[in-house]
Amino acid sequence: MSAADLEARATTLRTVEEVEAFLREHADCALFKAGSCHLTASALDTIAPVLDLNPSLPLGLIRVVESRPASQRLAELTGVRHASPQILLIRDGRVVHARDNWDISSAALREALAEFFDSDQRALP
Repeated sequence: MSAADLEARATTLRTVEEVEAFLREHADCALFKAGSCHLTASALDTIAPVLDLNPSLPLGLIRVVESRPASQRLAELTGVRHASPQILLIRDGRVVHARDNWDISSAALREALAEFFDSDQRALP
């Protein structure tokens, strides 16, 4: 899966209400905060193949520049300080994995998915 495919699969969250509704509807999900710097493209390229192995995991996408209030509300609800790019995994309504900027890695995401979502990540290097 490419970054573009991942973005197409994601539910774009633009408002506070959309963030709240997404989290109410999906106790288990992944959330990605996209910034405007080059790190966002790199992070998307990093996480896309990993999330591709988990097509049933709902994915929310917040474009921080256009949707700052939505991003801030997510930080309030999760207790995870805002950063972008940022990937969060939520299991049973609580954050079980949070990485941002240079700390976003396919290895860490694979490990978290395997630990918290019973996902078989062995197919990836």
